[in-house]
Amino acid sequence: MTPRTFNTGLLTAVLLCLSLFSNALAQQTASTPDLTPSDSKPNAGYRIGPGDVLAIEVAGEPDLKRKVKVLEQGTIQLPYIDHDLKVGGLTEHQVNELLRREFTSILKEPQVTVFIEEYRARMASIAGAVNQPKQIPLTREIRLYDLISLAGGLTDKAGNVIQLIHTKPADSIEVINLNDIFRKPELNRALQDGDFINVPEAGVFYVSGNVNRPGAFPMKETTRISQAIALAGGVLQDSKKKEVLLVRSEGPDQTNTTKQVVNLYEVEKDPSKDIVLKPYDVVLVPESTRAKQTRTLIQTFAGGLASALGWGILR
Repeated sequence: MTPRTFNTGLLTAVLLCLSLFSNALAQQTASTPDLTPSDSKPNAGYRIGPGDVLAIEVAGEPDLKRKVKVLEQGTIQLPYIDHDLKVGGLTEHQVNELLRREFTSILKEPQVTVFIEEYRARMASIAGAVNQPKQIPLTREIRLYDLISLAGGLTDKAGNVIQLIHTKPADSIEVINLNDIFRKPELNRALQDGDFINVPEAGVFYVSGNVNRPGAFPMKETTRISQAIALAGGVLQDSKKKEVLLVRSEGPDQTNTTKQVVNLYEVEKDPSKDIVLKPYDVVLVPESTRAKQTRTLIQTFAGGLASALGWGILR
């Protein structure tokens, strides 16, 4: 069998091409400018506005060191400069360049440093059923759920909706279901200056009577009578399940009340009869009359026996 031979000319050409490509790539990498912004601070794009407080320093000039508040007109005033300086709408870097140019009239090659000490121009607020109601400067894009997180999250009393109130340019309000924010990302709005989030507390309903854990319960979602009783630990054995009473307050001032008897046995057979509760409804589970009579008899007998044994004297 004749051994295979390599075409040395072809191999030399391939190696030469690889060498040229490697050199070109190295040169391109070396000459490619660094596209990373020189100011990598998260607030680098923030536009200064009225209410912001700027800290200004000029190297070697302690007399020029000061803090100034941006006026309503978006201007500041500095010593040795005989006119107002318009800084509204500028970034830190742009204000730094503006002041450097202005100070060249009195200084040679001034080294100016400007940074925003207090952000007050664009603010959003949150209150209601959150752990830390607060006002937040909009130094970057902040969305609805971001602000809720910055406020320490929701309290146990929070309902399922939030109110997003816009104050600029005109007053308006959006009511947004919290569960929908995760299903519809477009509802996680980017906040604007003057926006206010209110997180209302959930309405409550009450379960009372012959249940394991009577009390008030927050109405965070659709709740029916059977679910309300389950939240209260269920009914006790000696309950009149045929005569559960639903007391509902109605009217603008919640002074009108209606009463409705609900048969839990029928609800178990036909779930369509399981009534949806409204805020401040009261579910009352009555005790069986026979059970109450039996308990009274036992208590009376026990009291008489105690007296006969002299326990009453000891007390």
